[in-house]
Order: sequence, then C-alpha cells, then structure tokens
Amino acid sequence: MPSAPQSLIYVVDDDPAVLHSTRFLIECEGHRVETFSDGSELLAAFPGPQPAFVLLDQVMAGMDGLEVFGRLRKLDAHVPVVLITGHPDPGIRTRARAAGIPLVDKPLVFDALLGLLAEDAAHVSAPEPEW
Repeated sequence: MPSAPQSLIYVVDDDPAVLHSTRFLIECEGHRVETFSDGSELLAAFPGPQPAFVLLDQVMAGMDGLEVFGRLRKLDAHVPVVLITGHPDPGIRTRARAAGIPLVDKPLVFDALLGLLAEDAAHVSAPEPEW
C-alpha cells in the first residue's frame, strides 16, 4: 500500500543547531525538509519545487525574516510562512501581525509547531515527484 505523499517543508535559520533539530523533528513526522542558512539562499530556490510551508527565522544577518517574506511575495510565491524568533519584541509582533504571518517564539514548542504544519499541510497537496 503506498504511503501518503510527503509535504516539502523549507526551514530557514542562521543557527545550525536550530536547523538540525527542526529538520530532525519535521522529518520524523514524515515530511521532506530543505534547510537554508539565510534568506538569500531561500530566495534562490524560487521558482522551483513549491514547498507546502516555510518556517522562517526573523533575526538573521543580511535580510530579516519579514524582508524575506516581502521578497517571496514579490516573486509571487504564495507559500504559507511562519516566522520564528528568539528576540520577541513588540515591534516584530506588530509587523508580523500586520503582514498576516504567525509568529512563534524560540525555543520552539514543537507540539505547537507540528500543529501549524499539520494545519497547513492539510490544505496543500504535495507536488508530484519529478522523475
């Protein structure tokens, strides 16, 4: 019996430990994961395989997460995004809310994160593999 198709999840964070642990958790839930160490790497992946979800760090060298989100929209990439931050100041919360992006504090509460992934994955079907 074939298994359900896996969702492709992109994770963007400049902290290698966060990338590794988040990748491990999401893969354990049966999803495929691609990781990126900054926003420029993520943006270079578009156009390409459309992920079901992007987990995007807010505070990174170069572009911050909200700037990366804005550039994704300019590329017409309407993928669901969740912003994560270890620096939860009110200004970031206000900007994220205005952009319509959920914001999750670090350290990540994985049960809550998995709930968001499941919610978004239920609305998006995985792309067909390119053989």
